[in-house]
Amino acid sequence: MEMEDHTKMSWKEDNVLAQLHNSVDNVTNAVGQAFTNPSEQFIQQAHKMIEHADRAVENAIKNQGQTDPILSLQKELNQKKEDLNTLH
Repeated sequence: MEMEDHTKMSWKEDNVLAQLHNSVDNVTNAVGQAFTNPSEQFIQQAHKMIEHADRAVENAIKNQGQTDPILSLQKELNQKKEDLNTLH
């Protein structure tokens, strides 16, 4: 993120986006782990991370609207969901 963008955002907006980013990163890691070791435990963990990230997306949209960074992360999350579904 460029500094000029950073200064335009309030701290709260920045924090919401950071949490969403972390949630999507967690999904990416969990889905990757499920692919490496497709046990029920890792698949369940990935689903939990996805549920958490879905809530983070809803929260971000509620607080900030459908901004490009949020929609981009939502798209990434949806791709990971599709990836995980190929394991079942």
